[in-house]
Amino acid sequence: MNIEERKKLVARLLFASQQTAMEEAEQIKKQPQPTRDFLYKHLRNYVLAKYLLPKDCQEDHIKELAVLSLARTMKLDKDVIRNLDQATPCDHATSESTKKVLLLYAVQTDLGLKPAAEKLAKVETLTELTEYVYDSLKNKN
Repeated sequence: MNIEERKKLVARLLFASQQTAMEEAEQIKKQPQPTRDFLYKHLRNYVLAKYLLPKDCQEDHIKELAVLSLARTMKLDKDVIRNLDQATPCDHATSESTKKVLLLYAVQTDLGLKPAAEKLAKVETLTELTEYVYDSLKNKN
């Protein structure tokens, strides 16, 4: 496979991933009173799509999912990424932390939730993200 074919393949994968994530967000938005189980299922699918991870990924911790995503897209071992990752321009923020922050921002934006930085900063797992979204949607109505 030459470089142009690789670029096209990556573009198709990214487009499909974005489409899947948006479909999951739409499922959540159109549900008038979603249950926690419903939210967890669709948020999990949303995050896995955003992170280009397979649906059978069992991890619940968002930073671990970010590491798995980086490892998958960079074709490196997750421990190697942690050892090499010293993103100095952002006050030593790691790529996994940056990826987590961007994901949580995307969740807020894609679901039309009011910003709540203090609450969102405490979210570490998909289960906690589900609770955050559940409470935000409940308070929105």
